[in-house]
Amino acid sequence: MRRLQLQDDTMTGPDVSDWQSFLQDQNTLTGNADGVFGLQTDTATRTYQTKARLTADGVVGVNTMAQALLNGYQSTTGANIGGMDCSTNSRAFAGQIAALGMKFVARYYSDNAEKALTAAEAQALSGAGLSIVAVFENSNDSAGLFSAATGQSQAATALRLATAVSQPAGSAIYFAVDFDATGTDVPGPITNYFTAVKTALAAAATQYAVGVYGSGLTCRVIRDAGLARFTWITGSIGFAEYATFRKQADIVQLAPERTLISGLSIDDDIAQSAEFGAFRLAIPAT
Repeated sequence: MRRLQLQDDTMTGPDVSDWQSFLQDQNTLTGNADGVFGLQTDTATRTYQTKARLTADGVVGVNTMAQALLNGYQSTTGANIGGMDCSTNSRAFAGQIAALGMKFVARYYSDNAEKALTAAEAQALSGAGLSIVAVFENSNDSAGLFSAATGQSQAATALRLATAVSQPAGSAIYFAVDFDATGTDVPGPITNYFTAVKTALAAAATQYAVGVYGSGLTCRVIRDAGLARFTWITGSIGFAEYATFRKQADIVQLAPERTLISGLSIDDDIAQSAEFGAFRLAIPAT
């Protein structure tokens, strides 16, 4: 679990909701468990810390969580595996990322070479004991960028890069829908896109599962249509069907973006399923 606290860039997500529910059970929070770490949650956290004889700093860190677990705190996020995603090469940070408690790193396949996961980076992350989640994204942030032809093209790029990285068969490649798609967008161009993606991956020499990243609406429709095995819900809680789909997602992205290590900005993620399509490369013995 990430450290929770009041800050200018407001923290939101299912981990905040879980913490708020715990505070309600402790009779320190009277407001709703709305997943937003605001002033009321900060005050309730400090009240709980005072009652528990902890430092009343409003920060839900290791010591506060350890005590909360003794007092009955429960997570609703399934497997509750902590990880991160980032758009920059994390090879140089692999050891530090692992030391900070991350279990997986989500990285991109893309036509943008600066954004794309490399073989050397995948080896470094795997060598540090980290699992990798592969996700394809160029821009992918408007309905006009989705079509069957685009799905076919982007699937081909993803497969080429997966081969270059030596991504093992059976793991997943997620494909991003990085906007609040409407009830017209999803069964239209986005479904056409994922139909082409699934067809391309099914015909590939190495078999990969398809994953979808997007709003709750996008994840639900694409999953239920049989076009993706895994779902990863965006951290944008205002997107369609966030509240109703969040507990079903294999991965939940959390907000806001933060600096994990100087030079490395990330989004936090929680894997709610024990199996979510991640992989780790075999590292030859030296």
